[in-house]
Amino acid sequence: MAKIENGFPGERLVVIPRPFLELIQDDPLTGDLYIHSLGHIPRARHHHISRPAGSPYHVFLYCTDGKGTVNSNGTEFSLTANRYMVLPAGVPFSYYADDADPWSLYWIVFGGDKAVVFSNAMSKPRTAQPSVHSRIEQRTELFDTVHSLLCGGLTLPKINYANVIVMHFLTSFLYLNLDRGPTPQREHGDNMVAKVTHFMNENIEKNLTLKDLSAIAGYSGNYFYRKFFRETGHGPIDYFIRLKMNKASILLIKTRLRISQIAGKLGFASADYFSRMFKKTVGISPTEFRRQNFRL
Repeated sequence: MAKIENGFPGERLVVIPRPFLELIQDDPLTGDLYIHSLGHIPRARHHHISRPAGSPYHVFLYCTDGKGTVNSNGTEFSLTANRYMVLPAGVPFSYYADDADPWSLYWIVFGGDKAVVFSNAMSKPRTAQPSVHSRIEQRTELFDTVHSLLCGGLTLPKINYANVIVMHFLTSFLYLNLDRGPTPQREHGDNMVAKVTHFMNENIEKNLTLKDLSAIAGYSGNYFYRKFFRETGHGPIDYFIRLKMNKASILLIKTRLRISQIAGKLGFASADYFSRMFKKTVGISPTEFRRQNFRL
C-alpha cells in the first residue's frame, strides 16, 4: 500500500517560512501561540504521517468525515468523524487514514508557550458532536479565514491576525460546552425543519443520506420526506445539495480556493461531478460564476 503525506486532490496546505517563524516567536501579541503550518485533506486515501522522533511542535487533528488511526507515544486511538485531538511536541507519533473509509482531516501544527495547554487537555480524542447547539460550521469558517489570510503574500500583520484566529479556533474546541449558545424554541413543525437544516449545515462536507436525516428528525424515511417537502418545497437531499451549492458560491466569491479544493471541501468525489451539480443548480459553471466577479 502506498503511503502518502501530501498531494491529494483538493488538498490545501500552508507552511510559514522560517524567517517569519523566527520573527513571530518574539512577537508580544502572538509569540506564545503561533502557526507553523496547517492544511485540509478531503477523503485522503493512503494518507500516512510518521514521526518516530516526534516533532518540535504540537499537532492538532480534526476529523470531519471517514476515519483513521492515530498512534501517540505507543498508544493507539481511532479518530472518526467529529473527533479531534492534539499530539504533543516531542512525542513519537504516526497517523493514517482508513483504507475503506479514508478520513477528511483538518490539521494545524503550532508552537509557543500556550501550546502545551491545548496538548495537555486534548491529548486523547474528544468529540464535537453536531447538535442544535453546535458551532461546527463556524469553526471550519475560522479555519478557512486563516487559510485565506496565509495564501499569497505574507506579512507579519497577516500572520499575527491568523494566529489570533487560530487561538480562537483551538479554544472553541478546548471549551466545547461553553461554545454552545442557546437556540430559541420554535413551533413543532418549524423546529423539525430547523433541526434538520442545522444538521445539514453542520455536516456540509459530508454526503448525508435520507436515512441520516430522517433519524435526526425522528421520523420514518417516507413520512419525513413528505413532511420536509410540504414545509420547504424541496426533498431533503435536494435541499442539502442546494445548501452545498450556496456554500460553494460563497467560497467562489470570498476565497481563492481552486474548484477542486471547493469540491473536496464539500464532499464531492471529483471536481467534474461538483461542476455538473453546480451548473445544474445555479445555471452556470463554477468557473463562469467566479469569472462574473460577484462581490459580497
